[in-house]
Amino acid sequence: MGINFEILDLRALMVVLDLRSFGLAAARLNMSQPALSRRIQRLEERLGGPLLERTTRHVAPSPLGQQVLPLLRRALNEMENALEGVEDLGGPDRGWVVVACLQTAVPYFIPPALAAFRVTHPRVRVRILDMTAQEALQSVTRGEADFAITVAAATGDAELAVQPLLKDPFVLACDATHALARCGRLTWRELADHPVILAARTSVHRTMIQDALARTGLRLSWTYEVLHMSSAFHLIRAGLGVSVLPRIAMMSASQENLRAVPLVDPVIHRSLSLVQRSSRPLSPAAEQLAALVRQRRDGGDEQI
Repeated sequence: MGINFEILDLRALMVVLDLRSFGLAAARLNMSQPALSRRIQRLEERLGGPLLERTTRHVAPSPLGQQVLPLLRRALNEMENALEGVEDLGGPDRGWVVVACLQTAVPYFIPPALAAFRVTHPRVRVRILDMTAQEALQSVTRGEADFAITVAAATGDAELAVQPLLKDPFVLACDATHALARCGRLTWRELADHPVILAARTSVHRTMIQDALARTGLRLSWTYEVLHMSSAFHLIRAGLGVSVLPRIAMMSASQENLRAVPLVDPVIHRSLSLVQRSSRPLSPAAEQLAALVRQRRDGGDEQI
């Protein structure tokens, strides 16, 4: 009984953090706000300090919370996996695999790999963690994911095994009706006369592009900045500007009304890799899914 309460307490904490609101979290969990507060207080009493900083409008991790929340999230995942796995003890083709994937790489790698994996492993659950590049690496380091698909040409971490997958060039993303959509290719200088939508400064892609252009004496100005590239698609469709995206991020069926135009002088690309722990072999199911991801590498236009 105590274990169940601990799982519910941890789950309540994570929902509060994900939604940044006690009211929204209470509604999501179908409990009263006082009951939700009691669960959080129980965790705080066990850990010896406040985990959250609360105002009338904002909820954020406290300094203690910032230190322990990654550990608590991992503990919750492991406990939930253990409970779910009880029913998986009856056969070899059961269990679960956790894959961390850079958000803009999901359309290219994940659906085809899962479709093939489902045929041979229909009873294996797969959890997809769509994350930033750094978050994906950290999820492998912390043992939260079996492997990651991310930008990791050189991690500097001997504990991580990095296998290159493919080089993915950056392209201009614009609406199909935009004047630039008819171009066969464009130079970076030609973007100067158009409003440009870029990822936030914290994005690994933004840094990659700026560093590469700086080496050639160029600088890319921007008009709009977004945290998530899904927001860039909405701005493009509204006619507010053009954006710069990795080519495979444009492969989603939902982007059929957009056009990808190659960018040259210089050609800039990101290197995507499959990353796993060196000291922890993959389970047979995880290894099979990783092999299917590597097959997508073999089908790429620009292999490493």
